[in-house]
Amino acid sequence: MKDEKAISPVVGIMLMIAITIVLGVTLIFFATAFEMQEPAPFVAHSSGELVRKGCADETFEDQRVYLYHEGGEAIDVCNIEIVVSFDKNDKVGTLHNFPIEGDDPNPTSEYVSGDDVFDNSHNSIEGSIGTGDVDDDGMWSTGEYVMFRIPSTEVYLNSGDAVYVKIIHTPTNTVIIEETLTAS
Repeated sequence: MKDEKAISPVVGIMLMIAITIVLGVTLIFFATAFEMQEPAPFVAHSSGELVRKGCADETFEDQRVYLYHEGGEAIDVCNIEIVVSFDKNDKVGTLHNFPIEGDDPNPTSEYVSGDDVFDNSHNSIEGSIGTGDVDDDGMWSTGEYVMFRIPSTEVYLNSGDAVYVKIIHTPTNTVIIEETLTAS
C-alpha cells in the first residue's frame, strides 16, 4: 500500500509536464502559422490635379485626373487599385489589374469594377499604370505620375465639384494616397 501512494505525486508531475509541453507546442504553432505581412509602401507626399475640358481647347480629351508621387517609397503597380468617387452622385469606380497593357492603353472591363466612370477609349490612361510609358519597370516612383480620364458622358463635373481618389495597397488593404480634387 505504501508504494501505491508514492506513485500519485509522480503521475501528477508527469501530467503537469505533459500539459506544459502541449501548451508550448500549441503556442509555437500559432505564433509561426501566421504569415508576417510586409507593410504598405510609405508615400511621404503626393498631389493631384483635376483638369476639365477647356472652352479654348476643343481637342482636349474630356476630364483628366493627374496623381503625382512626390516622395517616399516606390510603389509596385501590380499591388494597387485606384478608387474614384464623387461628391455630386453615388458613383464609385475602381481601376485595378495594373499595368494596363499596350501602347494605347484603354481600361476595359478587366481593369474596371464598380461604376464605369472611366474613359474606355485609347490613351485614356498615362504614366506608371500602363505599359506604354517610357519607364516600364512596373513601379510608380518619386517624380512619376498617373493619369486617367473621366468622360463627361459618365460624370459631368462643374466648377467646384469634388472628385475623391484613393490609392489602395491591395496586399495590406491600406490607403497609401488619398486626394480630394476640385474641378476649376
